[in-house]
Amino acid sequence: MRMFRGALSIAALIAGMGAPSAQVPVIDAATLSQATITAGNTAAIMASNSQILTSTAATLAAVSGPRPTGSIATAAIGGGFSMTSAPSLGSLLGGSSMSWGSLGSFGTAAATIINGLNLVKTLSGNATPIAGTDQAYVGAVNTAAALTGIVQGAQSAATARTTALTGAGALVGTAPDIKGSIDQNSQAQIQTALTINEVIGAINSTNAALNAQALQELAGQAKAVQFMNPN
Repeated sequence: MRMFRGALSIAALIAGMGAPSAQVPVIDAATLSQATITAGNTAAIMASNSQILTSTAATLAAVSGPRPTGSIATAAIGGGFSMTSAPSLGSLLGGSSMSWGSLGSFGTAAATIINGLNLVKTLSGNATPIAGTDQAYVGAVNTAAALTGIVQGAQSAATARTTALTGAGALVGTAPDIKGSIDQNSQAQIQTALTINEVIGAINSTNAALNAQALQELAGQAKAVQFMNPN
């Protein structure tokens, strides 16, 4: 009897509980707030990293790769006459036939001027062998001819370079980035060095003229000594 009553009590208890219900979701406000803050910070960091990557790529592009330098690259000896076209100054005083190097039209003009002076071939009148004052004289004629062509070429080049350098100056400050500015400056330094080299060549030509004059004086003194001491 007691067992029967206990079974009824358990059955009644189970009946009172009814059907089992599903789980109800629970929202933890603190955890949700912290997760939202973390997600926002992560998004901000990703956006910042994206900006840094863009800036780094732009910086790399600004300091790498070739840059055109325009007319600066041909401002000094881009065209026309250059002292490298002049005859070898060392061969002018040897008394041999004149070599015009690569003077071109400037050499032709110089030859026309020299030939128009109707200069004698030798001072002594001897055709061969050329020696002494005759050699010094021929060397002086060669030097004068070369200098005539060089002066004409240098004057023409000075005009062309003035125009080129003026145009190159207009490019200063127009480079779009650091690399372009550096390359323009480097090219300007190169053109400056080339111009200085041209000046050195012109000075060497002046020294060749002085050398020819000195050789003539020495040859004249040697002939005077030979005249005074025939034995």
